[in-house]
Amino acid sequence: MKALALDTSISCIQVAAKNGDNLASLVLDIGMRQSEKLLPSIEYVLAQADLTPGELDYTVLAQGPGSFTGLRLGFAALKAIELFGGTSANGDCLQDQKAPASRIPLYGINSLDFLAQPYLDFDGIVLPVIDAHKEKFYAKAFFGGKEIIPCDDWDLRALEEKLLAFAPAQDCAAGKNASQGQKAGASGDCLKAQDCAAAGRILVCGLEASVFAEACQENNLLKGKKIIAPKSRAANIESLFVLAEEKIAKGQPPLADYDGPQYFRASEAELKHT
Repeated sequence: MKALALDTSISCIQVAAKNGDNLASLVLDIGMRQSEKLLPSIEYVLAQADLTPGELDYTVLAQGPGSFTGLRLGFAALKAIELFGGTSANGDCLQDQKAPASRIPLYGINSLDFLAQPYLDFDGIVLPVIDAHKEKFYAKAFFGGKEIIPCDDWDLRALEEKLLAFAPAQDCAAGKNASQGQKAGASGDCLKAQDCAAAGRILVCGLEASVFAEACQENNLLKGKKIIAPKSRAANIESLFVLAEEKIAKGQPPLADYDGPQYFRASEAELKHT
């Protein structure tokens, strides 16, 4: 398939284009200059993949949570391509036609699902995070490929409580599960002894994983848990293509005209007027 993917959920923007098996991607970790760099970045990766906007089968973006400004920029760029339209079988441009089939469908993926996707087979808890500042993080958690903590704007201590409740560190360490055979997790499911041991390992993923790990260390949180925080500065943007094509294969619809970013908190401007 021919597609374009964007992640503008944090200041480090990622753009990728795929043309069959060929992939072109670009990461720009240059601070708050998204507005001036996003469109040239899209043009660049499309050119490197030997594509024009009208040839795309679909576009996909990280829909949020994340930066309010960054998410709006990403939506504006891909909504413009969506309305531009695709090409017909004989190559004629359809952007002047108003038939829905002429649109290039836009798919939205939860930013944390995107960050977690490459790691869902990890033997432990997978915790994608985005720094929301003031000791708060956008986060959700997975175990065994299933969601165990929902996506939200979490206070560090509230998130710690949820993670410890899923498989209490002291019980795992003491081997209490071994005699009981299993233990109830926070979700109500029962954990086998080996699963409880795995739940003592937390893989934190995302470009701001190290920020989360440092915040836990500074605040003496998640004691008894082994926190693994990769230092890589780039997420695997190809995961957006994987998740979008899973939606396409299942017949799930693209975003509607009225769909926009998922914020999970009020903006500073909204808070000032409340």
